[in-house]
Amino acid sequence: MADPYFSIDYQAQVNLIPLTDGETVPDADALEAEIPAPFKLISEVTRIDTNNARLLRNLDEHATELVEIINQQSRKIDLVLSYVLAGQDNPAQRYQTRSLGGGGFTFTSSQPLAEAGRVRCKLFLPELSVAVYGYGEVHAEAEPAQYRCDFIALREQDRDALIRASLQLQAKQLKARAERRAQQDDASRS
Repeated sequence: MADPYFSIDYQAQVNLIPLTDGETVPDADALEAEIPAPFKLISEVTRIDTNNARLLRNLDEHATELVEIINQQSRKIDLVLSYVLAGQDNPAQRYQTRSLGGGGFTFTSSQPLAEAGRVRCKLFLPELSVAVYGYGEVHAEAEPAQYRCDFIALREQDRDALIRASLQLQAKQLKARAERRAQQDDASRS
């Protein structure tokens, strides 16, 4: 990746829309105005959830029922937002990421793509309540049909959401690996 951001192997849906002749990457203000409402909505919900999580950590153990109710309400909102975001996903422009992070993502394409081609990106991580809209530049990787897309226009709050999502995914992967290792150790002792 062009930027020194952490990335993690992860498959997620992304729409890539090549810019047409004469179309340019917008500046920060124009990007903000262009972002579809569902992407702004999920970004705001994610920000609120992050703040709520901080507040809930400070509650004592007697508030576990309240925490559970709030988490269930948050999950209901996430489900509705995932449904709304599904309308932003165009199957004709869909690719699967191989890895992702705050600097961009890697993906596979059965069709050749132009080197340094600029694209509009819609990245979807519904299980983490993250959806990102921005612009990237596509570069071929050494392996055939493998590409890297570096973000060239992205709101900082969306980059932060991708970084947090990458770290959450890594934590889940590490936990799963530790559990497998513990099961293997238990099996070898038996």
